[in-house]
Amino acid sequence: MEWIEAGSWWMWLVAALVLAGIEILLLDLLFLMLAAGALGGMVASLLGAPLAIQAIVFAVVSLGMLAAVRPVALRHLRQSTPESVSYLESLPGRRLQADSPVDGRDGRIRLDGEVWSARVEPGHPDVAPGTQVDIVAVDGASLIVRPVPSIDWDSPDSAAH
Repeated sequence: MEWIEAGSWWMWLVAALVLAGIEILLLDLLFLMLAAGALGGMVASLLGAPLAIQAIVFAVVSLGMLAAVRPVALRHLRQSTPESVSYLESLPGRRLQADSPVDGRDGRIRLDGEVWSARVEPGHPDVAPGTQVDIVAVDGASLIVRPVPSIDWDSPDSAAH
């Protein structure tokens, strides 16, 4: 038991490093507070405190960090981190080209290298392959699209105006 007390500062250091490593993976500031407690136990060990006192120091420092520091740190983190938009929330407004015919029930569109099912927004005409479309919404795994208005300069109707 004496060798444990003599080298306990090493155990506290390893515990602090392991806890800090877990914190890097989880990013919740919980294990970081426990790592600070382990460093407190290491300091107590280096000062010659018995193992029971080291454990008490670990518990007191950890609880103090969890109660006083973690809530403040989390509040600052949440205030300084803007709400991020998910990938699906970023899709409406993007302009794409239809790979196949798209109607009110079915179609295919390539988006960022993947083929998505798509359908035309109600009240809009069907889309031919090669037509430019705007994404209006995402419904499950389907894109709701609207054809981009275009002017056919060669049609007799456009020459009359």
